[in-house]
Amino acid sequence: MSRPPVFAIEATNLTDERGTGIGRYTRQLIEALSALQLPAQDEFELLQLCKRSRWKLRERLAQGPRLSSRCWWGPVWPIPRPDCALVHVPDEREPPWRVPIVATVHDLYAALNVNSGDEKKRLRKLRHYAHLRDHCTRLVCVSENTRQDFLRLVGGDPARLKVVPPGVSPQFRPHTPEELDAVRARHDLAGPYLLFVGSTPNKNLARTIEAFAAGRFDRDFTLMVCGERSLAQGQVLAGRVAELGLTARVRFAGFVSDADLPALYAGAAAYLFPSLYEGYGLPILEAMASGTPVLTSDRGACPEAASGHAVIADPEDVGALASGIAAAVALPEERRTAALAYARTRSWEATARGTLAVWRDVLARP
Repeated sequence: MSRPPVFAIEATNLTDERGTGIGRYTRQLIEALSALQLPAQDEFELLQLCKRSRWKLRERLAQGPRLSSRCWWGPVWPIPRPDCALVHVPDEREPPWRVPIVATVHDLYAALNVNSGDEKKRLRKLRHYAHLRDHCTRLVCVSENTRQDFLRLVGGDPARLKVVPPGVSPQFRPHTPEELDAVRARHDLAGPYLLFVGSTPNKNLARTIEAFAAGRFDRDFTLMVCGERSLAQGQVLAGRVAELGLTARVRFAGFVSDADLPALYAGAAAYLFPSLYEGYGLPILEAMASGTPVLTSDRGACPEAASGHAVIADPEDVGALASGIAAAVALPEERRTAALAYARTRSWEATARGTLAVWRDVLARP
């Protein structure tokens, strides 16, 4: 009996002290692939790779059946590669091996000049896009919007770009009153609140604060803002909040742990995500899966992620955002129920099966 194919996935980002969005994607994908129930003829082995410089933190790697781990070195280290059929690269760390490479394309920030204050970093990212186009056997795009952006801005063979959307973790769900009371107590939230999560410029926080003021939502709600910011960013935002007389009603919570985020989503009167650009917009689905109405934007992949179940507004129009917040807070119960049902269909198991289908396509048509 022949040995099942070995698929390797680069997982060094799982060793980061604070998980990023791509790190969360990598962990959920690996765990879902590991847990798949398959007939014997479709079995495979999964090897997660970690750079040697992070190997001492390997206890942070994913655990599960059909899953093993090993470290790898850079291009100058003469070590044989493992016997794997292909390598999947969820971020920019790529082992220098002569095997088919599949990579995930999360967004086209650099090509669109989004969040690109560091020009050297932006140019490096543009070179990375070109490398993916020229060297990868297949590219997994997290949305059709990202796929179209890549083809328009970077180019390549459309047949090699496959859309496999990410899933929603089961931890994002409606919570019990006791769970909500506990997270409110930990974050000193005495009354109703609107939730905003994010720290990069594309998340559009400044206009969100202006819309919060314009709609006079401070009379009924606190605006809970989660996400780390630089000292300079924090000072500018705090100054504007003070000018608007909202110091007591806008809470800058900073970094919030993954343990608390699901309950904060579930307890919010609405989740505000008026992003200027997203490669996918997974928080939209996470909020909907928590039973929370969502305001998002008409830009990037946000409408695609929402699939008709969120309030959509022009993210550059403060008046439209204020009206959108009001509409989200007042979203009818039947639309909230439909949004919750839709979000529950977007599972990581489906993402794993879609990714595995791309891998098998590589083996079938090298």
